[in-house]
Amino acid sequence: MQDARQVGVAHPERIRVLPVPQMPLPDDQELRLVALQTGLLGPDIVGLTLGYGIYIRIGHQTRRLLSHECRHVYQYERAGSIAAFLPQYLAEVAQVGYGPGSFEVDARNHEIP
Repeated sequence: MQDARQVGVAHPERIRVLPVPQMPLPDDQELRLVALQTGLLGPDIVGLTLGYGIYIRIGHQTRRLLSHECRHVYQYERAGSIAAFLPQYLAEVAQVGYGPGSFEVDARNHEIP
């Protein structure tokens, strides 16, 4: 909770972390294809944040990754909702790619080693 506060999360008590064997893929085939093609999801992804829910691939739960994903929680909070944040995030991924986008750069800049 302290790390979540440190990266800006207003309500760290709402965060739930779920260890998973692999990242869940969307049921919708078109969304799944886009997620895989853009690198948003795939075999190398070890963390995923949706609102206050954080998925961490089993074996990859580190302070650095958790603080990165908590920064995404902050980004959701700042946008006001998942519905407000996701279109911005996905548009950026489609335009510049997963890694160099401002949301990912911001999250990397707030990682706690």
